[in-house]
Parts: sequence; C-alpha cells; structure tokens
Amino acid sequence: MLALFDLANLLVRRGDRLAAVAELTTQEWLVLLQLAGDPNFPSTGPAVATPPLASDIARARGVTRATVSAVVSSLKERGLVTMTPDPTDARRHRLAVTPAGAARIATIEPARQAANRRLLDRLDRKARVAFHQYLLSCLDVLWELHEAERTDVARAKLSSE
Repeated sequence: MLALFDLANLLVRRGDRLAAVAELTTQEWLVLLQLAGDPNFPSTGPAVATPPLASDIARARGVTRATVSAVVSSLKERGLVTMTPDPTDARRHRLAVTPAGAARIATIEPARQAANRRLLDRLDRKARVAFHQYLLSCLDVLWELHEAERTDVARAKLSSE
C-alpha cells in the first residue's frame, strides 16, 4: 500500500507539471479528458452517446459533486467547456468540451504520451497488461469499500433520525 501511496503522490506531481503546460490544474485536465471521451474513462468514453453531468464525473472519479462543480465553473469561465440544460431535467446540465478545451488537451498530449512511455518503459507488453489489470483490480476493491462506507453512513443517518 505504501508504494501505491508514493506512486499516487508522484503521479499527481507529474500531472501538475503536465497540466501546467496548458495553464490547467490536474483536476481541470482530467475533467476535460473525461468530457472529451478519453477511453481511460469508460463511463464517458466515445461510446457514450449522452454528454455527462457533473455528477457522472464525480461518481467516476470518486470525488464530490461540489469538487467537480468548482472545476467545471472554472473551465466554463475560460470557455473550455459548455453547459446545456438536460432535456429531461432543466435543473441539470450536460457538459461538453469546446474547441478551446480540446486545444488545451492537445497541448498536453505529446508530453502525456512520453510520460506514459517513460513510466512503463521497463515493462514488456505482458507485464504492462498484468500491471494494468492489477491496478483495475485494486480500483474495483477500493470502489467496493467506498460504496459500502457510503451505504453504512446512509444507514446510520436514517437510524438516527
């Protein structure tokens, strides 16, 4: 676990440096990537026909809706995303990347690919696949724990009322 914490911390720092090239924070960059349908975000990949809501992004990233809303507001103010009312509920807004947002992603992409190659350079194809599967397995377990904790908190709240 400690190695994963260290890896996460170092990856966040690397992400900060990569995102700064496009005058973005790491969180802004990740939201733009997700809205653009990056395949690393299966819940909003290119196969998803309906543009996502802020709540969809929050759920997929494991953060609060308020956190995503603040990031989206910043991106919207700079013309990097658009918000359109959801046809089924006008209180909700569907999000999309603007051409300016896509240009920011494109600015980072060569450095992102180079960083990925460097990070995984010591692994052969088979080891890369195994490593990726291991990470996905860890994420699945952590999501299960997260959801169980949310359920426990909700039950405790109901029982105290």
